[in-house]
Amino acid sequence: MSLSGHIKKAVFSCGDRRGFTLIEVLVAMAVGAIVVVGASQVLQQVLFLVPKAETSMLAMRQVQFAGHWIDRDGIQAQYISPSDNLSHNLSTTPLVFSSVNWDSDNKTVTYSVDTNRNLQRQEIVKNKSAVIISSSQMQVADSITSLTAICKAPVGNVRKILTITIIAQVGGASATRTYQIQSRSL
Repeated sequence: MSLSGHIKKAVFSCGDRRGFTLIEVLVAMAVGAIVVVGASQVLQQVLFLVPKAETSMLAMRQVQFAGHWIDRDGIQAQYISPSDNLSHNLSTTPLVFSSVNWDSDNKTVTYSVDTNRNLQRQEIVKNKSAVIISSSQMQVADSITSLTAICKAPVGNVRKILTITIIAQVGGASATRTYQIQSRSL
């Protein structure tokens, strides 16, 4: 018999062999352990990062809600109070936008942060005779930790520029955004 015949006979003669060797079992256990450890690390990261991302997203959304409404009313405003060049915190001093509509109705929108850190918006519309036509109040955003406003009128410019900095904190996440709003001219 040739050498290749002996090799074939040695390789294929284990027909009565059953089960796995100890080395095969140990290798399989090591591979399985690596897979389980890797999967648990991924699962741990997902379970930790998803709530953190949700609170960050919620804080950013609160800032965006506040910015949207203040921007919307600030662009329409003809008068802004406080109108000085000082920084004002809306938890102590309300921000007031006033304008006169095409039909001579006076519209006043007031923003303030209450003790529960909610940004409140109140709108009052009065006709020429100063009779209230409509009045509404709504909560624009919550979790507002700081909202400051600075209103400046650049030299030679009739239109005022309002700079608003909004900070919201939800859980351990915080979001900050600054808006610059130019009021409509008189």
